[in-house]
Amino acid sequence: MFAALHVPDLTVAAALKAFPEGRGMPCAVLQIDPEAMAEKVKLPLQAVNELARSTGIASGWPLNRALVRCPDLKVLSPDPAGEAELMRDLIALAESLTPDLEIAGRDTLILDLSRTTSRHAARLASLELPGACLLYSKAPTPDLARLAVRHASCHGLQISPKDIAVLPFSLLGHLPEGEGFLPLLKDWGIRSLGDFMKLPRQALAERLGPRAGAWHDLLHAKSCRLLRLHRPPESMEQTMDFEEALRSTEPLLFSFKRLLHSLSARLAARHVAVKTLRIIFHLDGGACLLREIRLPEPRVEEEELLRPISVLLDSLKTGKGITGITLDVEITLPTAAQKDWFIRQLPRPERWTDTLAQLEGLLGPGKMGIPLPPESHRPDDFKLRSADGSPAPDPGRFQPSCSLPLRRFRPAYQVNVASDAEARPPRPYALLTGPYRGEILEARGPFRQSGHWWDPQAEWRRLEWDVLLANQHLLRLAFQPPDQWLIDGLYQ
Repeated sequence: MFAALHVPDLTVAAALKAFPEGRGMPCAVLQIDPEAMAEKVKLPLQAVNELARSTGIASGWPLNRALVRCPDLKVLSPDPAGEAELMRDLIALAESLTPDLEIAGRDTLILDLSRTTSRHAARLASLELPGACLLYSKAPTPDLARLAVRHASCHGLQISPKDIAVLPFSLLGHLPEGEGFLPLLKDWGIRSLGDFMKLPRQALAERLGPRAGAWHDLLHAKSCRLLRLHRPPESMEQTMDFEEALRSTEPLLFSFKRLLHSLSARLAARHVAVKTLRIIFHLDGGACLLREIRLPEPRVEEEELLRPISVLLDSLKTGKGITGITLDVEITLPTAAQKDWFIRQLPRPERWTDTLAQLEGLLGPGKMGIPLPPESHRPDDFKLRSADGSPAPDPGRFQPSCSLPLRRFRPAYQVNVASDAEARPPRPYALLTGPYRGEILEARGPFRQSGHWWDPQAEWRRLEWDVLLANQHLLRLAFQPPDQWLIDGLYQ
């Protein structure tokens, strides 16, 4: 047996905490945007309460239209902190009955009562949420309970497929992708969930897809899924402060070993492993230094976690004494996979971790990885993938097509160019500024390049020339509209 707890109009209930006098009035929540109001944009209502809905108002209406329909409408500002507090109180009420619960929405919980005694289950009727209305319904499946609790007539009842058949079919809009099917079902003449349940499942799936077939099974209580249990996240963060600032590696390594000893035991007890190590060094003067170590494979053992930290400490240069350290980890499930005969794998991933840590210590965080060519013709464009041990792309596929090597300038030199501004495209005549100046004796081009024309924010265009100057320098010259000239590189 499952139960669903639902707080109707949670957004309005949270906003009314700051205005308790409006509990007996039609109320709506509206996010005030000064810029939109200055431009006279019609702001839609985020949420309304039951009294406002009884006047014909619904969420999404413009404020001016709602005020015409209900002049006594009280407009409230949203209170995200109050909404989160109400949700925490609701979870605390549910956990007093059972620890097995799922957060099914921003205002709904599903409880598994299979391991709850009848005496504890009877406490559902006495649950109260201060400052908000609380509804509950019971059903043989979790999704059926979640659907039934949305209708006030099902409050406090144990619902079966026969009972839910009399409810309006608009409840299907609360199911995933259900809102888009409501106009079509209305055209079919469906007015209640019972009308939908009478339709042949096979015909529904053929016309509306497998989603409609899943709804049919849900309403007939033929499918009972497992709950996605809510568990509060447990922090693995550990902090150690030092009486005196440390400036050498040995005491730091000893401190990390103490932290990893307890961390390894906690990881083994929870059957999880470390994916990423996050280390914060607290320095003299209050400054902090953050370093991350990504492991190629999840690890639990203390020695394997200490090794990359030791490599990091050997290359660490802080310039100040270290007054404390904070160690946190990103956890994941441990790997348990059979080796593949046909794919080359790392024989000792821990040594690969040491190498990555040494390179990151030399180059700095975020400056090391595997360059990958994106799906674009933009020159010098590449993506950097984390060096996690995956095979790099075949370099033979990306050989340069030019016969002369081009030494690129990063960043490119921005220069002034004498050109024919009337020509389309512009024709360069001489370089006036920059490290290479002179008259252009010969130019080949322009070679046009562009991309992302479908996105006005990311669209780019450029023209390129290979130019020979009077001093015999062979350059690659680029023009980026509207008026930017760049020297991309020097042919050698």
